[in-house]
Order: sequence, then structure tokens, then C-alpha cells
Amino acid sequence: MAMAVFSHPQLLLLIPAAIAIMFLAIRKDFVKLKGDRWAFYQKVKIRRRLAIFALRSVVVACLLAALAQPVALRQELSSGDPSLTILVDSSRSFDLFDRSVVDKIKEELEGEMPVSIRQIATHDGSAIGDELLATILGSDNLLLVSDGRVTGGRSLGDVMVVASSINSTINSLYLEPVKTDLALKVEGPRITTVGIDNEFLVRVDETKPQDSLPVGYNVVVTIDGEKVVDETSSGTNAFKFSRKLDEGYHTIVAQLNAADFIQDNNMFYRTVKVEKKPKVLLISKKSSPLEGLFSPLYDLSTAASMSGVDLSGYSAVALNDIPADETDSNKLSSFIDDGNGIVVIGGRSSYDRGSYKGTFFENLLPVNVGSGEEASKKFVNVVLLIDISGSTGEGFSTTSSATVEEVEKALAIGLVSDLRPEDRVGIVAFNVEPHTVAELGRLSANRNDLLSRIPRLVYTGSTLVSEGLRGARQMLAGIDGSKNIVLLSDGKSGSMGEDLVAARYAAEQGMKVYAVGVGEGTNSEHMQAIAKAGNGVYFEPTEAQQLRIIFGSAEAAPTDRMKLEKLNNNHFITRNVKLNARLAGFNQVVPKPNADVLVATAENRPVITVWRFGLGRIVSLTTDDGTGWAAELLNRENSVLVTRTMNWAIGDLGRNKKFDVTARDTFLGNEFEVEVTADSMPSDARMAFSKVGERLYSSQLEPEKTGWYSFFDATAAANYPLELLNTGYDPDLAVLVQVTGGQTFRPEQTDEILQKVKDDSKRLVTRQKSLAWIPLMIALVVFLLDIAVRKLWEGAENRAT
Repeated sequence: MAMAVFSHPQLLLLIPAAIAIMFLAIRKDFVKLKGDRWAFYQKVKIRRRLAIFALRSVVVACLLAALAQPVALRQELSSGDPSLTILVDSSRSFDLFDRSVVDKIKEELEGEMPVSIRQIATHDGSAIGDELLATILGSDNLLLVSDGRVTGGRSLGDVMVVASSINSTINSLYLEPVKTDLALKVEGPRITTVGIDNEFLVRVDETKPQDSLPVGYNVVVTIDGEKVVDETSSGTNAFKFSRKLDEGYHTIVAQLNAADFIQDNNMFYRTVKVEKKPKVLLISKKSSPLEGLFSPLYDLSTAASMSGVDLSGYSAVALNDIPADETDSNKLSSFIDDGNGIVVIGGRSSYDRGSYKGTFFENLLPVNVGSGEEASKKFVNVVLLIDISGSTGEGFSTTSSATVEEVEKALAIGLVSDLRPEDRVGIVAFNVEPHTVAELGRLSANRNDLLSRIPRLVYTGSTLVSEGLRGARQMLAGIDGSKNIVLLSDGKSGSMGEDLVAARYAAEQGMKVYAVGVGEGTNSEHMQAIAKAGNGVYFEPTEAQQLRIIFGSAEAAPTDRMKLEKLNNNHFITRNVKLNARLAGFNQVVPKPNADVLVATAENRPVITVWRFGLGRIVSLTTDDGTGWAAELLNRENSVLVTRTMNWAIGDLGRNKKFDVTARDTFLGNEFEVEVTADSMPSDARMAFSKVGERLYSSQLEPEKTGWYSFFDATAAANYPLELLNTGYDPDLAVLVQVTGGQTFRPEQTDEILQKVKDDSKRLVTRQKSLAWIPLMIALVVFLLDIAVRKLWEGAENRAT
């Protein structure tokens, strides 16, 4: 359908001005005559002038309209110039696949359209995102032949967003591996302390052709030359072992004996730095069960009060049920300024029962003393941000027939059902853009409406979490009370960098982003990063009920309100801790805005709250030491939570040393990160150090081969290239290409590839045709009519005389 427009519409504004000028000119009499005869002539003249004015107005208007350049716009679907660029992964991990199929695809397609092949990545590195960014031109078509394993440079998700914005379509080719490979790695603590039983995990990951049998192998692991594992197995597997280690650096070597394709990733090196037990001071006016818990783990000293105690040399101080007037806030503040930690344990003489309220000591704590409800809890605003992209149609797990979509809907319905009537809830669904499902409103008025809308959501398209967060932020803007976003997604986003920026922006606006990962294929690492950037918490689906505790839904609280619940499972203190404890009492506190509540009662009364204060770390444990209220917290099953709390407060074990070196293991192609704590600049001929903090210096060194490297008195390991750590096809690649409108094909689908490229090459072309001849023609006709009329008038006047 054609549409007429003016190229220079501003010229049309001259038409009224020109007509007004003509009107003033045409009514002007330059000769004044008198008498009845001339009065009659004047009337005739006025009528003629008006006629001439009308005709010449049309002429002027048409001429100005022609100068404004009227054109007819017509959109036509053009077949374009279909062409295809094939990008082939040259990295060593992709040697497991048959690249020869690319030549066959090119041969079949180049008779129909231009096809070019470009090699990307290097032998031991896959900066695929950077390669794509350097290739896309806009309005072009690419076929990515790669396993999708990125080992450096920009993320694929970020590049896909850029490609989509310039209309570049990136498709991918799925290949089955034709060779079998085993990759070996060792996981476990990097730094630990003397006397701790350390657990290590040796992982063997297999990539193999679909119909082939698993490869058999033998795994041998040694610590400092002593054999600790000697196992025979096949296929993907994991082997655990544990050891207590002496002070110093220890070396772990794992070797895999197998007839697989790549031998370089069959050897793995790992170092463990074992520190002396950190010095911890327990200040307690009474005998405490904490002494028995802490003594095997720390170099523990005890004191009945802070009076006369020198805190230098200690890594952390635990104050057990000490009233405010028996603390030394100035001494503790200086202790914190040096990067140390404090754990403040409650009881019948502390917090609300120890006159902490309004003191300088309370300013140091991550909580305020008091039992009043948090102001933010009085007005709770929640936006449910639901991922409706196509990837959520996948199965939730291999043991369940439900899809991710169905679980998301069930979680959303459960949360809407649990929240209080006075809470305000809105719903935003998103794929590549946000869609408002329900505006923010009180549940007392719209709970049933929300519950009916959620099941009707339709899942389709790609995923841009950043766009969903933008929609949620807009809904919460300018609202009083707490502002909470609950993201329900599998985390397979095509805008990973933008997602974190969007979450940080939400946090800067006073909002919290809680992320619930749904499905076995969830990118949990990315979802955790979103929650952290958004000042929130990440939950697995089974943990989502903890949101009702965070939002203060008292109606949904269990009957056992003194049961402890973890509100954040991703913090060092609570990660992988199985908590099963009830309290008999607690101190009344309210968390400060920037504090993290890690553990609370089922009624949302804070029990473990943490924050960083300057360089130091402070923990509020608002129940007692187990002598009255918290006996279950110190039993064998739950006491790890208390020791983890102390370990977090201790922080860096080497900061109080005169000289200390920490060197992190690395991979070939990457660098060692070396940090030195010293009074002066360290010197090493291989690298230059720079000062990065008080008595802290840092440098980097790139290893030339695998094995052990020494840095002063420290040892670090260099392993095979990161390229060989994870092999096989990355399933997220198929989701990422959808952001650009791309698809994933198999080698035999050349006809489908051809048709896809042709379809994507079609463009809506806007063609324009000048219409200036129309007003010019009208102006000419009217001008001739003007001449003819004046001739007729002149003839009539001549005959009359």
C-alpha cells in the first residue's frame, strides 16, 4: 500500500503567509475615483479581484506544494542478495568433531548463493564472541560451526544482542562428536587451616560419539607423592577423598590413564595452601560450649572481659553475651579498620537485653536493636518477572514429566497465594521484551485475577532478562515501601552483560532482585550473578518458599515459628549446609538496609546477619551460645554453621603476617595471579609488582608449560589450556542463536539452511515516486484559466465602450 508524504513539509507553512500577502496586495487601490459610474465599477472590480485572488492562491499553493516535494512511498518485499558466511571453529576442543561436513555444505549451497568460509578461534583458545563481533556486518547471514565453548573475550550472549540490533542472523550447526575424549580436573579448597579434614573431588568428564561405548580408564591421585586414589572406571565419574594437611603448600597430582583422543587434559595439578590456625579471642563471662567447638579449629584464647586485652595479632573476636557498657567500641572499631572480624553472640545480657540501643557499638553492628516491624515490610511491593521464552518449554528434569514453563507457573501461583492481602503484586512476562500481565495492585482486590492470568501465559521467543528487568523497574518506579523483583527463569539469556547492568541499576533504585532458577538446565551461575548484582538472593525451586519469610507473610508461616530457615543458600556461611534446628529464644533486632540476613526463624526474626564494615567483617548471631536458647544449633549436625560464621569473620588468613604469598593455580594461556603481603615492594626478576592496598602487592605471570612454579615460598600449578577443560557441544548455543532469529541445523539440513538464508535475506524495501507533477499540473491549468478569464473580462469591457 502506497502512502503520500512531503520530503520538505516545512515549506507548506509558507502557503498561508503567501496567500495573506496576496490578499493585502489585491485589495489595495492605487487610484481613487469618484462618481456614481465609478462606484458601480468599483463593485465589479472587487468581484473580479476576489476571483483572481482565488485562482492565484491555488497557483501559489500548488507551486509551494511542488517545492515541498511530495512523494509516494511504497514498501515492497525484496528477495535481497542471499549470501552465507560459515565460521568454522579451529580450536583443539573442536577436533572431536568432523569439520569436513562444512565443505560438503558449501558445495551444495554455493550453486544457489555466494558462500564463504572463515576460520575462527585458535589452537588453544576460543574467543568466539570476539570473532563473531569482527565478522558481522549488519543484514547478513552467518552459520556458526562450533561447540560454543568460549574461553576468552566477549560472551556469546552479549554478541548475539549486538547482532540482533543490526539485523545480522546467526545460525548454528549441531555436530555429534566423532572421537572420544576424557577431561580430568580436581576440585577442593585452595586455602585451608591445620587440623581441618579437607574434602577433594576428582572429576572425569567424557565426550563421545552417541552410539559408542564408554572408554575405560585408571585414575591415580597423589598428595605430596603419596597415593590417595587408585580407581578403575569408565565414562563420566567423580571420586572423593579427604585429608588433614600440615602447614605449608601441598601438591596434588591427578593422572588419567586412558586411550582417548586428547592426552593433554589427562593430567591435572592442584596446590593447597595450609595456614596455621588463626588466632581467635573469645570474650565470655561464663564457661561456654563455644570453647569446645572452637578449640580444635583455631588458636583460641579466652577472656572474661575486654579490659586490658590487647587485640593485636588476633584475626577475629567473639563477644559472647556481653552488655554494651562492657564493650570497648573504640578498640573494636580500630580492630575492624585493620581488616579483622567480630562475631557478636546474643543472650540474656546483650542486644535488646544489654542496652545496645543508641550506642556507638550498635553503629558497628549489621542490625538495629528493637522488635518493631521493618518499615519496608509494612508496604511490600512484589513484581513477579516470569520468563516466557521458548527455552522454558523444555523438560524441568529427567525424572519429571513437567516442563520448566509449568513449574514457573506453579511457583508464581504459590507465591501469589502465600503473600498477605495488603501486599501489592504485579506481573511482568518477558522474552525479548517485557509484557505487562497485571499492574501493581493489592492482593485483597486482585488475588483471584492474578491467579487466573498466570496459567494463560504463552511461552515463545528468545530470552533477554535485561528487558524483563527494565519492565519490572518501570512498574516499581515511584512506589512507597519495599521494592522486590522475583525473577523466575532458566537463566538462558542472550544478554548476560546487560542483565547484570540492569540488576545493578535496579539495586541503585532501592529494589531487590530475587532470582529463582527453574530446571536442570538452568544457568545457575548467571542467575546467582543477577541476584548478587540486584542486592538479592538466588533460590532453587525447592527453596522458593523462603521468599514468603523474606516478605513477612506471617499467614503462611509454619506452626513451628522457632525453626531456623536459611534465607540465602549462596553465601559462604550457608552454602551446602543442612540446617535442622529450633531455638528456645532470640534477641529482638532488625537488619540494617545493607546487611545480609542469612538465617532467620520461620517468622522472619533475624538470627545470623552479616555485613562488611570498612575492611572488616561483622556478624550478629542473635541467639545465645547454646547454654539456654540454641542448644540444637551447636549439635554435631548444625555446628558447622557456627564455625563457618567464625571462618567468614576471620577472612584472609595471611593479612596479619609480616610476609605472605598467595599464588593461584592457572591454565596455559592464562596468568598466575600473585599477591604478596609485605612491608616493602617485593622483587622478582620474572615480573613487576604494583601496590594494590595497605601492605598488599600484586603481579601476574603467564606460564610457558604445565607443572609447578615457585613464587618466593609459595607454589602454584599451571594446567593444560582452559580450552580442554570442557569439551563437547554447549547446549546453550542453540538458545543463544535464537536471540538473532537464528536456528540450529544438522549437516543433512542443507535445504532448510538455504531456505532460512533466503527468508532472512528478504527485506522490506521502501521505494518512492515523485508526485510533484500533480501540483505543477494543477498550477499550470489554473494559471491558464486565470489568463483566459482576464481576457474575457477585457473583451467585455472593450465591447461596452
